[in-house]
Amino acid sequence: MQRITCFLILIIIFSCNERKANSEIKPDSKNYNDQGIQEIGQLYNPENITTRPIKLYNNDEEKNYEIDIFNSDLLLRDKENLKPHSDKIALLLKNHLIKNNVIYNDIIVRIYQKNDGKQSFQYSDKELIEIKNKRHLNQSQKN
Repeated sequence: MQRITCFLILIIIFSCNERKANSEIKPDSKNYNDQGIQEIGQLYNPENITTRPIKLYNNDEEKNYEIDIFNSDLLLRDKENLKPHSDKIALLLKNHLIKNNVIYNDIIVRIYQKNDGKQSFQYSDKELIEIKNKRHLNQSQKN
């Protein structure tokens, strides 16, 4: 009987540790990796970037992630190609979320410009996979 009890206790301990290892890393945590957000900032050099989860319905587990890019000169100069830029931003944010063990439904990219207002783009995980595959295909065709 003691062996069974000890075995059950060990299983509980290890299963709790596994959940902690795969839990979402919060931005105020020392293990948080913001390299993906920094990369977006370096590429687009906006005045400001904000990211945040948006809870869906009344469920704490399901959420979309939004990224807002404010007043990027590059995006202003290349406003005819906002969709491809938004695709790239969404892929970089997806990689950032994966590195931080964040579970999300959709990624929403909002681009704000002083004189041009706001553009929004929403991506499901399936769409992001398709975009990534197309980019990979295009790069391999160039080589």
